[in-house]
Amino acid sequence: MLSELDPIPPASFFEISAKINTKGRRLSYLPDVSKLLNEEGFARVALLWSFDGLMLKIDVKKPLEQSFPKKYREGDSLEFFFDTRHLKEAQSIHQFCHHFVFFPGEAEGSHSREVTSFRFDKAHELADPALFRLQATLKKQSYETEIQIPKRALHGYDPSKFKKVGFAYRINRLGGKPQSFPLSSRFFSLEKHPSFWATLLL
Repeated sequence: MLSELDPIPPASFFEISAKINTKGRRLSYLPDVSKLLNEEGFARVALLWSFDGLMLKIDVKKPLEQSFPKKYREGDSLEFFFDTRHLKEAQSIHQFCHHFVFFPGEAEGSHSREVTSFRFDKAHELADPALFRLQATLKKQSYETEIQIPKRALHGYDPSKFKKVGFAYRINRLGGKPQSFPLSSRFFSLEKHPSFWATLLL
């Protein structure tokens, strides 16, 4: 019976951190850990930060096909997880956590939303979708997306006092398995365990 279980991938035993540049400087692409997670790597994610918020750039090496906003993991979508206070000791989602979902192919007003699932006593108001800015460039065999997440959408975000941010992502695709960071979605529920997220050094 044990021989039928998938082995836990090597990346699960390491804590990953990455230094992120400020806006106006060179993009900081996150390390590709897909091989360590036994996943197919088909996307690159870069981040920049400022005191006004965060910017992400996502390069996906597959065509954008179809999204399902109500069942977003069944189609093309981009999930990002942030802990603005980097509370690594936290064992569950808390008031400084965020779970955002973006749909590059959707029209403005329906391309972004926050879906953070809090404990009843650890919550903040979900971000207004109108706060996000998304620009997608679609090609025949790939697509690129730039996302602006303003400070107003990031409860607790204050780089002047907190120089570390917890971070994870899951890039979903129609008809295929997702690409995750820093841990595999097959073994860990990223949306429930902020202590597993990587560390961004601002």
